[in-house]
Amino acid sequence: MILNEIEENEDATSVSIARGLKRKKVEISSRTVRRRLKAAGYRFSAPLSKPLLTTLHKQRRLRRARLMQHQNCNTIVFSDECTIRLGPVKRRYWQRKGQRKVVRTTKHPAKINVWGCFARNGFGEIVCFPQGN
Repeated sequence: MILNEIEENEDATSVSIARGLKRKKVEISSRTVRRRLKAAGYRFSAPLSKPLLTTLHKQRRLRRARLMQHQNCNTIVFSDECTIRLGPVKRRYWQRKGQRKVVRTTKHPAKINVWGCFARNGFGEIVCFPQGN
């Protein structure tokens, strides 16, 4: 029954499986569900994702760091930005060994950009703006 549930709904959690079985008059705890899934060869893990940095990116960053290592940081403003995706969050799934779930995503999900900076004398303001502006 547990394996049927996970095969039918790969987004299922041990808690949701236990609740579903209770509705079918089967008393079982979420902990027992996890033990049975592990015994059947499943593991609770995140879906595959691509690495953000390539080897070329890493080499370029290291070269830049070596050029800047003796720079006086008192005259530098450090800034960074990030993009926050407004939508489903990454989560984990029960997967058999050797099997990896692929999560389908939209090509251009709704996003918001956040930018901020700091320097020797303190922090700048944080700026938020929608993607594409």
